[in-house]
Amino acid sequence: MSLIPKDYHWSWNNFLTDEIVMELDGIEKKIGTNINPERDKVLRFMKCNLYDIKVVILGQDPYPEKGKATGRAFEVGDLVSWNQKFRQVSLKNIVRLLYKNYNGITEYKDIKKFSEIQKEIKEGKFSILPPNEIFGSWESQGVLLLNTYLSVEAGISRSHIPIWENFSRELLKFISQENKNISWFLWGKMAEDKKRFIRYGKYYESRHPMMCSEFYEDDFLKNDCFKDTMSIINWKD
Repeated sequence: MSLIPKDYHWSWNNFLTDEIVMELDGIEKKIGTNINPERDKVLRFMKCNLYDIKVVILGQDPYPEKGKATGRAFEVGDLVSWNQKFRQVSLKNIVRLLYKNYNGITEYKDIKKFSEIQKEIKEGKFSILPPNEIFGSWESQGVLLLNTYLSVEAGISRSHIPIWENFSRELLKFISQENKNISWFLWGKMAEDKKRFIRYGKYYESRHPMMCSEFYEDDFLKNDCFKDTMSIINWKD
């Protein structure tokens, strides 16, 4: 059973050399069956048209909890409303940065807590698609939500990093070579480390959204990635 989606987009044909297909066969054997995301979503990115991609958001590895990983970086599988309780702090801070940018907030001290933004969403004061729709909207507009490492053993974060290392390197080289006009959002050291394989494009680098503080010079909430790409992506709706 191949990891390659049956309905993958033709724009990945040149990437799927004999060597890469053989490597994927080996990866499939190594990762086993107790994995996140589900097997048919591991290479979900291949369903996107490579030449339509405008932005790549580069994550780390998938959520290790069952039911959370979807094959899209930062998307939480069972989350359907921003007013649900959820643990993923990175996603909360992504919403905080969107709120900051769309409301023209410039001072760090004026950035609202996620709980305050939740209230505004509920009251209709801040319009944003629900979490089970917004990632699909971004993807349809040309945002590739790509994890650096594409699977994880259920319950054990970072468990498949060595397995995907070479594949990830070759994938990033191919994407940046084939589509040279991408804006790359590199959040955190794991993503920033991959910049050496990304040969073309514009880079937005910051600390990972998992932990934010005004005292970090490269703090995620100081990043202009969403602000600078509003003209090509509608990040809210």
